[in-house]
Amino acid sequence: MAPRYALPSASPGHGEAGDYGQVLNWSAAATPFSHGLGGVDQDMNWLLSNIMIITFCVVLAVVLVYRWLHRGKSYLRKIMSLGRESDQRYWMHEHNKLWPRVKKHLLYAPLGHTRHNREFQISNAIGIGTLPSRFHTILLVLYLLSNTAYCLILDYGHESEYSVIAELRGRTGQLAALNLIPTVLFALRNNPLIRFTGVSYDTFNLLHRWCARILILEAVVHTICWAVNTHRAAGSAQIALTLATSTSYQWGMVATCTFSCIFLITPSPFRHAFYETFLNTHRILVMLALAGVYVHLDKANLPQLPYVKLAFALWGTEWLWRSLRICYLNVSRRRGLTKVHIEALPGEACRVTFDLRRPWTYTPGCHVHAYIPMMSLWSSHPFSIAWAENRPKSPSLEIEMEKLPSHNPSEVMGIGKRPSLVPQQSTYSTKTGKRLSIPSTVKETAANKQTHQLPNTSIPREATVTSISLIMRARSGLTRQIYERASKHPGGTFSTWGAIEGPYGGHESFTSYGTVILFAGGVGITHCVGYAHHLLTQYAAGTCATKKILLVWSVPNTECLEWVRVWMDEILRMEHRREVLRIQLFVTKPRHRGEVMSNTGSVQMFPGRCNPTTILEKEMPERIGAMGVTVCGPGAFADSVRGAVRGVMNQGAIDFIEEAFTY
Repeated sequence: MAPRYALPSASPGHGEAGDYGQVLNWSAAATPFSHGLGGVDQDMNWLLSNIMIITFCVVLAVVLVYRWLHRGKSYLRKIMSLGRESDQRYWMHEHNKLWPRVKKHLLYAPLGHTRHNREFQISNAIGIGTLPSRFHTILLVLYLLSNTAYCLILDYGHESEYSVIAELRGRTGQLAALNLIPTVLFALRNNPLIRFTGVSYDTFNLLHRWCARILILEAVVHTICWAVNTHRAAGSAQIALTLATSTSYQWGMVATCTFSCIFLITPSPFRHAFYETFLNTHRILVMLALAGVYVHLDKANLPQLPYVKLAFALWGTEWLWRSLRICYLNVSRRRGLTKVHIEALPGEACRVTFDLRRPWTYTPGCHVHAYIPMMSLWSSHPFSIAWAENRPKSPSLEIEMEKLPSHNPSEVMGIGKRPSLVPQQSTYSTKTGKRLSIPSTVKETAANKQTHQLPNTSIPREATVTSISLIMRARSGLTRQIYERASKHPGGTFSTWGAIEGPYGGHESFTSYGTVILFAGGVGITHCVGYAHHLLTQYAAGTCATKKILLVWSVPNTECLEWVRVWMDEILRMEHRREVLRIQLFVTKPRHRGEVMSNTGSVQMFPGRCNPTTILEKEMPERIGAMGVTVCGPGAFADSVRGAVRGVMNQGAIDFIEEAFTY
């Protein structure tokens, strides 16, 4: 059988491929298959590319349908549960035996028994990553197998082995160029699929990393196939001559080498140990690699060029949108730049408050990327929003309140020594006011009692804020620099300028669940405080189904309570709080036995570790309606909550949402 030659035109009206440089031996059998589209089955390439695109669209459609059904069910559950507690009895149970099993063994299941977000550690400072969930693993394996199968669907019946190698070169080049699109799309913070599907950026970042790895492997195989046929045509001299005389091949080699460098520096130990350096280096290398691919395809007049143009368009458009959004929120001709106030707290943490230049829409559970150029130039880091409010405008108000418990608040928390920690009243609260100065034993005035008889239902449909606060736990890099700088200043505070980017996340409001359990580990409390405040506000207005809220917070010592005391005290003063909210604090490393006091009220403290399984087994029989569980904290703690949720999945309707930053 005669060796097959591909059509000279890559696609109708495209023209012939070119810029393959000088050739030493035209008579060699391998020469026609060493450049251009010689031996490439482009028709099959288009077919397999279309199959891959259609498969992606089908998976996307399934996710969208699931998301819309979930939203529809949540909406119906909410509007049908706004009355009495008895109205939620129907929603206490799953009325389909299959769905709880799917959630338990597939959607919520770790890859193995329990480990998912608990990082594998080489040392205290170096980790080698986490395991994907069972569902994510299935998706990734199918994606890897499909790409492998597409690469191996070759015409092995040809007499010339050079033709098969050339066909593999064309196939891997086609798939690598196509995989550029999801690789870039999944890496974008403003990926439109996040908003449409409700899938977290953490999940898309996982998919981004694996798409990139497959892309790089295909690019390397593509280059090796070219080198094999070129070497067989005229030896190493032909490889050197082609690279010296062809712009297309020069930049193609630049792209392959750059992709290989990216592959080598992206493993988790390097990425986490030197995150800021990695991130900046990564962006530069990706830009260089994409430019190399673009020139390689453009100079050779190859048909995959539109793929690269689309990747550039997605990246450029998102970058432009982010830049404009950051400038809009943080820069004002009249008010200048966003001011940042940083205060060192006990437990090696900082409270970082951004006074924005323009109002900003806040949703509970969302996070932002914070920029502090004085400390890290243009780098940004994700942080959950602990508190968001407008500047207080109303007169002060004195009411009775319940404090977070401690053995000796003035000594353990340092409240008596910190005049800056004065509770502020958010405009989201059902009681508005200016700064509050409230002693623990002050009683309500008669006028205040009168105003509490009717709940404030004037809650804006879209509440905007002008100030947001974050808690940054000092670890390494930026957070350590900020804490050490604040600690050295008089009073432990200093101000600078900065910016925020967002909001991101916050796809679930939990207002359709009769029972909500918020698990927080350490600084993960910032994710839960906003939910507690939001649900209490909605409960007071009668606009949510939530009747029970349990906030479980595990901290190493009582000093950590100071991180959110100013906001928790405000939550404890909210209307109807005693009817709905309970708080359980677990101090894992108390300094002495008397430091942790177990109260019998709605705020309790316990020494030792939190056991999510015990908590959920106790709460499930006493739940009202459907139960929503969320967790934010260290990987091991989050995995224990995930395991506890899976353990009670067959006892009733329960949904689990995890907030994680594993990238």
